[in-house]
Amino acid sequence: MMDLFTRKMTFLDNFMFKRACKHIRNGELVQGARLLNRIGSHGHRDAAYELAKLYESGKGVIADIGRARHWARQAADAGHARAMVRLAKLYLIQPNVPAYKGAAANLLQSELEDLEARPTEARLYATRAAMAGSIEGMALAGYLCASGIGGEVDYRTAWIMYSKAADAGNVEANLGIGTLIASGKVGNPDYEKAERHLKLAADAGNMTARHYLAVLMLQGHSKEGDVQAGLRILVASAMKGHQVSIEELAKYYLDPEHKDRDRQMGMRWLVSLGRMGHHRACRELVQRYSKGVDVAPDPFEAIAWLEKGAEAGDVAAQFQLAIQYTLGRLTPLDNARARQWFKKAAQKGHTIAMVNLGRFMMSGTGGSVDIKGAREWLEKAYEMGEQAVFPALGELYAFKSDPPDYEAARLVLSRGAQSGDALSRQLLAKLDAVLKERAA
Repeated sequence: MMDLFTRKMTFLDNFMFKRACKHIRNGELVQGARLLNRIGSHGHRDAAYELAKLYESGKGVIADIGRARHWARQAADAGHARAMVRLAKLYLIQPNVPAYKGAAANLLQSELEDLEARPTEARLYATRAAMAGSIEGMALAGYLCASGIGGEVDYRTAWIMYSKAADAGNVEANLGIGTLIASGKVGNPDYEKAERHLKLAADAGNMTARHYLAVLMLQGHSKEGDVQAGLRILVASAMKGHQVSIEELAKYYLDPEHKDRDRQMGMRWLVSLGRMGHHRACRELVQRYSKGVDVAPDPFEAIAWLEKGAEAGDVAAQFQLAIQYTLGRLTPLDNARARQWFKKAAQKGHTIAMVNLGRFMMSGTGGSVDIKGAREWLEKAYEMGEQAVFPALGELYAFKSDPPDYEAARLVLSRGAQSGDALSRQLLAKLDAVLKERAA
């Protein structure tokens, strides 16, 4: 039993919690947040949960994903089921993505790195919420299990989680179980049953469910409608900006196995998708305009879509655009812009871009000479196992560094020569000549 002091503290905290909630309802967010912080520090789980919501949204406090996680975890570990679900979602957040830049703006870079997404913990807390009876937790746990987020793909567990939440009317669970059934991940596909679940989610306004219903119609698996009905649903979704539906329409009309499809219609949808910065669409448009597939060949239009994809963050497009500026065939020769795009691709892990950037920095192509920067990029490519780096890194060690590192150069160039690289052999011979001259 609680002693008198504890009972008084609990009564006072509950009273203050009600006042804090009243402040928040009345729009007095700062006052409410201050009260919640005082109560939350006493271990009041409801106050901790409300604080997590405030810190995630930045209402009444400075938005801070780290603090949101802290308070959500305090409430979750005290058995608050909704806090478990919120914490799971917070652990799925990457704080440096555009949608959460505001919430991360007050953090140092080192703190941002500590706030990386934690999918394993997200799955753990979603599962705990599900076990505590949370319908939303069941739906989220089902999704994480089916997607393989935070652990191995587990369709059986996903099925169990989705089933319970779907029976309770959860929209996302009906979508999830409908796709599982239709895809045959939990036995032979049962399109009729899948359609029932998808329709429940679609009728609740879920755009993704509407999309999958339309796909079933296009594939002839629906009792609700035919191909034309499916196309109408997709068009309606596409007109609202639903990317997956736009992609499906482009795919349908441009299907190479169906020569009687409307290619112009397909290209219009593909262009619409490309304008959104969709990487695959931009790549496909580059190929189609380069080779004249379903459109007249137009190399300049191809370059325009290559630029669009690069600007949208497609690392392959960034690398190819850098190559185009280096060659100066379909674009003006511009080594400075080539260097910029090589750097963007290198920053995303493209190892050949790292090698080319290192060469540009080593020689001063497209900018100033930067031996230190070149060494960093070339060594990174080397550590990642890129064999094309051998001659460039060996040259830097032997002939560009001050002082030169002949031992390291010989090691790298020998590896290149052993792999059959002719330039590595030439540089190794040049290095041997220099060392022989120095020894004379």
